[in-house]
Amino acid sequence: MPKGWINRRRFLIFIMFLQLIVYVTVFFDVQIARQVLGFFYLTFLPGLIILKLLKLNDLDVLETILFSVGLSVALLMIIGLLINDFGLLFGVSQPLSPVPLIIVLNSLILACSVLVYLKSENMKISSNEPTKMVSFSLLLLFLPILSIVGAMYVNAYENNLLLLFMIVVISLIFVVSILSTKLFPLKLYPLAVIMIAFSLLFHTTLVSNYLYTGDIHMEYFVFKSTKENAYWSSFFIDSRDTTYGRLNSMLSVTILPTIYSVILNMDGSWVFKLLYPSIFSLVPLALYKLWRKEIEARKAFIAAFLFMAYNVFYTEMLGLNRQMIGELFFALLLLVIFDKNMKSFNKMMCFMIFSIALITSHYSLAEIFLFFMSASFILLTILKHQSRNVT
Repeated sequence: MPKGWINRRRFLIFIMFLQLIVYVTVFFDVQIARQVLGFFYLTFLPGLIILKLLKLNDLDVLETILFSVGLSVALLMIIGLLINDFGLLFGVSQPLSPVPLIIVLNSLILACSVLVYLKSENMKISSNEPTKMVSFSLLLLFLPILSIVGAMYVNAYENNLLLLFMIVVISLIFVVSILSTKLFPLKLYPLAVIMIAFSLLFHTTLVSNYLYTGDIHMEYFVFKSTKENAYWSSFFIDSRDTTYGRLNSMLSVTILPTIYSVILNMDGSWVFKLLYPSIFSLVPLALYKLWRKEIEARKAFIAAFLFMAYNVFYTEMLGLNRQMIGELFFALLLLVIFDKNMKSFNKMMCFMIFSIALITSHYSLAEIFLFFMSASFILLTILKHQSRNVT
């Protein structure tokens, strides 16, 4: 078997073994393992299986990670909606409770895994050679730890010296990465982007045990309503503010956090403080990959760094959970559109899934994306018509 490929039978066995562990950790409530393994299982595995079903084996490591997470989050919202509606239709009063969710999700994942086994050949898991471990790799991996410890230090002693030191280290890493490719190889740019994103987001969200400011408190309210009822209702009657109705229509802050909170047995505030920033940290990575298609690695890294360095990224965005999820799908849609190697059918499927997810994640971003698509279509039509007249 060629290097970098995995036997499809082993893949199916791995999925079944992983599901067994998930069942054990959920039903016996094995703390830490339930949260860590469950988050990886829900956020990465469903999308990876869809990639294998679509036979998207030519994606590199970054694209595989990005598309796997994007497809997984999108499918959680879509499948969660189907579980909710069909459950209520067939008389299940609490379709978003742990048992229906874990059984249906695991059954669908297993069914798709069997389809992968039946229809696919041996699967390619990576087309890239592993990056050699260098001193800067260890430093990059240390950044999130420094961020978390620094935030805990602030909570305990009201001293932010560690966080200030982290900011200085990030600045030095950026300078060195731009000036020297010997000390900082180009292959480390993606790792640097994701680690810096993690660090900047956690150094804000983990300060205090409470939610950040902004719309997050209203988002938390509609999430709690969904979780406590164990079902999502599209009719949200609240005369105090129509904003609650708009927020309730977004699956990204109703069904999605409910699935995470119920299956992982996590308090909703920590779902918003830990899991959502973790998913949002992939947005700079997606933008880096998008820009990398058109410009050199160093310029793409600078662009991604400037995106993260803008204070809205690690402050205001932490109070807009629906927008964090929406921006991920926005970036993934751009990746799909500008991918020149993806087959038409696969591009259409990914575009459709990410579009549905964007619409149900954030209404304004969906409208902005629709405007750009419409404007691009009109402009291309005009240019094509003019070129025909010239010829």
